[in-house]
Formats: sequence, structure tokens, C-alpha cells
Amino acid sequence: MSVASWIKRIWVDRARFIPSVAADRIPPALIRRFEWPDADACSEIYRLNQPGRFPDGFYPEFAATLQSTSHLYLVIEEAGQVLGLGGIYLTPEVSGGSSLVFGLIHPARHRQGFGSALLLARLSILPKPSPRNWVFLSSGGTSDSYFLSFGFEHYGRVPIPPSSLPFDCYRSYLEEAEWKECSDILARRGVRFDRKGIVVPLGSAIPNKSLERTRDR
Repeated sequence: MSVASWIKRIWVDRARFIPSVAADRIPPALIRRFEWPDADACSEIYRLNQPGRFPDGFYPEFAATLQSTSHLYLVIEEAGQVLGLGGIYLTPEVSGGSSLVFGLIHPARHRQGFGSALLLARLSILPKPSPRNWVFLSSGGTSDSYFLSFGFEHYGRVPIPPSSLPFDCYRSYLEEAEWKECSDILARRGVRFDRKGIVVPLGSAIPNKSLERTRDR
């Protein structure tokens, strides 16, 4: 995190999202909407990330969200190879709310900025904040410092079946300036992202039942 971002983190409102944290670490890549031929690559990325991050027996939950019309997934690729994926949906329980789900990067490409690119891309396709968009996620791993660096606030823990182990819950919000900055950073970093026709769907799960696992710095 740059000195400017660190100073901003001190003075901004609690839980305000800070897109600039990712400004210098996002690589040029292609981000697009998930298509069914991507399913095998995405399933393999899930399996490679599962140990220590998702409970045994949780794969069917992940696979179901790939097929669900109430979830939108984006994938990120380089040289035609899918390197990661991330889902998002609007939360019916919270006005202006959304949930991030299954943010996953191939382990060989962790800490290279691809997860940060997917994070900003998903937030950039949310409806224009009026006055703000709230974003929720739950993580089953050790990503506390990653999410906190972006301004997310840890607000509790909740068990998610089939595991009885608790998952950490985070939330953050964006106003119009942060929402626009997400797109601006992606453009400056040379990320190709065609948003045409992409609409974040209305989901059916409560915010803290979502799972996000972005092991990428």
C-alpha cells in the first residue's frame, strides 16, 4: 500500500472502499463474462484452492452458483488461459447491497494482481451508487489483511454448511467517486473489459452466506 493510500485509510470513513490500493499491482489482462465452456477451468481452479480454504463437500455449492441465473461470474484470462473467476449478485435484503462470491485465482498466479483486477471489475459493474453501494463477502481462509487493506470492515463470523467452522464476514461501501475509480484504474492498467450487456442479477441468499476467497495481493 502506498503512503498516500495509508494516509487515506486513516482519514476515510470506516468501511469505505479504497480502490487505489490496487492501482500499481494490476497486470494487463482480459476480463469477460463467464461462459459455460469455462466451467472445467473454473472447477479446477476451485479444487486447487480448496485445501485449507473451503470445507470438504463444498464443491457442489460452488458448481451450483456457476449455473445459477441469480449469480454473475466474470473470468480473467491471459494469453487465452483462464486464470481466475469471481461472482457477484445484488442482495435483496439490503438496499444498494451486493455480495461477492468465490473470488478465486489459480495458485500459480497468486499475488500477481489478477484477484485485485477481478475485485475492481465486479464492483465497477454495480449500479451507480445512490448515494452508496454496500458490498458483503465471507472468507473461509486467511485473507484478513487483504480485505482490510481495501477498507473492508470485519463484522462477524458465521458457520456455513456443510462445515460447522465459522467464516469471516466483511463489508465495505462505495460512493460514486470510488465506483468510477474502479473503472479508471482498470483502464489505466491496460485491462480489457467489455461491460456491454452485463447486468448484476438479484440474488436470493443473505449477504453473509456468500463466500469470497481471493488469495492475491
